[in-house]
Amino acid sequence: MKILLIMLLFLSFSANAEAQEVTAKSKPDPAAKQENPVSTVPYETGEELVSTCEDRWSNFLPIWGRAACERGYVLPRPFGISMGYMHQDQPFDVGAIFVNGIDVKTPGVAVVNEVQNEESTYTLRLDAWILPFWNVYGILGRTSGEANGPLQVNLDPVFPLLCKIPGNNCNIDTMFTLEYKADVVGFGTTLAGGYKEFFGMVDYNRTRADLDISLTDARATVISSRIGWNGRIGGFTGVLWVGAMYQDISQVLDLPLDIGQDTLLVSIDQTTRAAWNYLAGGQWDINRSFSILAEFGFGKRKSQMLNLTYRF
Repeated sequence: MKILLIMLLFLSFSANAEAQEVTAKSKPDPAAKQENPVSTVPYETGEELVSTCEDRWSNFLPIWGRAACERGYVLPRPFGISMGYMHQDQPFDVGAIFVNGIDVKTPGVAVVNEVQNEESTYTLRLDAWILPFWNVYGILGRTSGEANGPLQVNLDPVFPLLCKIPGNNCNIDTMFTLEYKADVVGFGTTLAGGYKEFFGMVDYNRTRADLDISLTDARATVISSRIGWNGRIGGFTGVLWVGAMYQDISQVLDLPLDIGQDTLLVSIDQTTRAAWNYLAGGQWDINRSFSILAEFGFGKRKSQMLNLTYRF
């Protein structure tokens, strides 16, 4: 909560500074010929040598950015800070299952074929355009979620002495629910390009989450691609797109199992069942500094994402 308050204060201060900067300018924006009359966001006409360059302190990036904007290409401001929220609901395949460190799935002692995971993640992202077509970024976040699934296990072949103790029930057939939280860190990179009002991009990122219910970190690799349109429709100036996302997530859930007189530790190894899903989204460019993004994912993995970004 403190981080969100600090970010909101920072964004408010930056917005005031942006407004003062625009008011203080005596010259019109070189990109004014391409602007929507009700927005301060320019878009390309496709005409070369119509400069869209801005005179800002941050113009040392991207490399070759000056040459690109002087030829009429409209580039995003080089640095960005964004706050994001993402919700996902998807099934996971179950690999190995260990009880007190002993493999119980391979011999068929335990049966768990699928676990349903639902989680929400809040992120803070810092990014920079190094080249006009290449962006790099870092991610900090906090996630919380819930895993649900069936657990069928007969422990008699594995722990015969333990199962003979009066009061112990070694034939388990139940549904489990496991709540978890984790801090998330990661990095990523984006390649993007376009012409006139059309664009395409590919994004790659890797993250690590230290789950509070596991002795090992969860690791995720995400690759996504999008193609779309940018321009204006009435008072709306922004971007619309469709795409696809690939996720490779591996994590281990540690579940305490009460069998009566004793409690055992069940470790469930999970991997993404539906690696691909489809995307549709849009971004409203409020001005050249602020934008709001919303994206939805469809398929076996359902997702909703919302981002507020400030560029400078």
